Amino acid sequence: MHFRLDQAKNSWSALILIVTLLAVGCFSSLDLQKVSPLNGDLKNLQPIALLPIQDFPGFPESGANLASPVQDFLGRIGYLLVKPSEVSQVLEELDLTPQNLLADPLSLRKVNERLQAKLFLVGSILEYRLEKSFIRPQDFPVWDVWDGPGYKYQTLPTYYQGTCQMRLRLSLLDPEKGSMIWTAEGTANGPSRSIATLEKKLVEGLLGNLPSFLPKP
Repeated sequence: MHFRLDQAKNSWSALILIVTLLAVGCFSSLDLQKVSPLNGDLKNLQPIALLPIQDFPGFPESGANLASPVQDFLGRIGYLLVKPSEVSQVLEELDLTPQNLLADPLSLRKVNERLQAKLFLVGSILEYRLEKSFIRPQDFPVWDVWDGPGYKYQTLPTYYQGTCQMRLRLSLLDPEKGSMIWTAEGTANGPSRSIATLEKKLVEGLLGNLPSFLPKP
């Protein structure tokens, strides 16, 4: 009898744990809050220089992690980009950051004399939150059919899925006029274990309305 009772309780424990794991959502969402119409013919406005995206405070490498899919996506749809290493080198030599560069039209033109870009792509992380997944014990009611009617509580390990939320703004800037010709802003939410996929989804959602220059089949 004791074996049967222990076996039943173990089965209940396993079942509750499995249900808990399956109930955890692994969905992600993308919300494009702002996408302005494109003001200009991008085919004649290349190459484009992608300015380094500054890390969000408290999250080292968050800027580089979002800049990488931006670069990859534009390359896949046929855009000509100035090498990121060249952009970083010029900014370093002139002791400039993207923030003070954009605030000073004279510096903007000086940098572009070196880079010879028709447009600058500017990225700003407006929000970045990350909660890692964790496991902690939680009490579950279990109906005990062998020791009489009623519920007993068992403490089981419960998985809590971490979440991530990021909001990014991308803009195309005319370095000669100092004016933006296109802007897109959006927020992505999803599980923290899929953060790289989430970054890619956000970037591709923002850049998805730009024209492709790949040869038509």
